[in-house]
Amino acid sequence: MRIKMDTTSVRFMVTRPGEAKVDRETGQERVDRSTGALLWQVQVMALDESGGEILTVTIDSEPKIAVGEFVRLDGLVAIPWSQGDRSGVAFRASGIAPVKPSAAAA
Repeated sequence: MRIKMDTTSVRFMVTRPGEAKVDRETGQERVDRSTGALLWQVQVMALDESGGEILTVTIDSEPKIAVGEFVRLDGLVAIPWSQGDRSGVAFRASGIAPVKPSAAAA
């Protein structure tokens, strides 16, 4: 199940450069099963009025962003998973782009 996330009141800041997503067992770069595109992961801090949380987000194109840059995550979804006695939530976005600072923020 994929849960679409409403990010209208959330700001995202890049905290680690994008890197190719690698299969832990084979050491090979992972690819999207439906498109064949190489998968990348980016670590961001999600910030809202209650504080911040670090997320690792998977995307299917090489991210052109820098650490410390505020970005927009398009089509962000949460994907709950369970494997044996482990479980968690994976995050996937259809795209990532820098957010230009507004004139009011300057």
